[in-house]
Formats: sequence, C-alpha cells, structure tokens
Amino acid sequence: MSTLLWLLSFALHGVLLYAVMILYTRLAAVKETEKQQKKILEETENTLAAFLLELKEENEKLIENTDSLPSQADEEAQTPHLQNAKTYSERRVQEEENLPEHIEGLISEVERQEESVNSDVQTFEDQVIDLYEQGYSASQIAQKLKSGKTEIELFLKFRAKGVKDS
Repeated sequence: MSTLLWLLSFALHGVLLYAVMILYTRLAAVKETEKQQKKILEETENTLAAFLLELKEENEKLIENTDSLPSQADEEAQTPHLQNAKTYSERRVQEEENLPEHIEGLISEVERQEESVNSDVQTFEDQVIDLYEQGYSASQIAQKLKSGKTEIELFLKFRAKGVKDS
C-alpha cells in the first residue's frame, strides 16, 4: 500500500514540476514581450518628439517669413471690400481658365451626368404614388420597387392622412 502512495506522490510531483516549468516559460515570454513593448514605446516617443521639434522650427520660420512681409498685408487691408470681391472673382475665373483641357472635360462630363440623373430619376415617393394611382396594391408596389411591404403601406397611410388633413 505504501508503494502505491509513493508512486502516486512521485507522479503528482512530476506533474507539478512540469506545470511549474510551463508557467515559468510563459512568464519569460510575457516579460520579453513587455520589454519589446517598452522599447517600441520609447522609439515612438522619440520619433514624436523629433517631429514636434521639426514642426516647431517650421512654424518659427513661417512666423519669421510672415513678419518680414507686413507691407503686403497692409496693402490688402487698405483696399475696399468691393475690390477684394472683384479680384477674388477674377482670380477664380483665371484659375478656371488655367485648368488643363482634360480636367475641364471631366468636370463638364460630371456636370452633364448629374443633370441627367437628377432629371430622369423619380423619387421613391413619386414612384410609389404613381404605381398606387395605377391600381397596384402595396405588396405589388413593394415587389416592383424591391422594398418592404410594410414600408409601402406606412407611406401610403401617411400620405392618405396628409391628404385628408390638407
């Protein structure tokens, strides 16, 4: 009987020793990951600090450049607002004239497509009303417009209520 207990004890000790080794390796892996994260954090902080210093230097240069050109700002402040509006519109026209031909072509094509889409397409509500006036039921309208039957029924009820109220 005692040999059985001794074998059981050794088996339990072996299992516990194995479990301790596994936990120790996991702990080492977690510590290594933590070290890597700290290193990455420090690198990120250093990069951000360098970026902020560079940004600050650029801002100081910009301030120096704007301080050295106060006469131009004073001249613009002295001109009347109408002249500013006129020059703005003239600048805008000049900018539009300076656009390359392929960009102008694209802009005009987009405008034409917008106009055709806006003029040809009926709104969802108009389509529902037209189909309802043609005698279609709510379920048939829902199938044609690929919409929910309940949505169509509610729209028709609200429309009927709105017509009665007015």
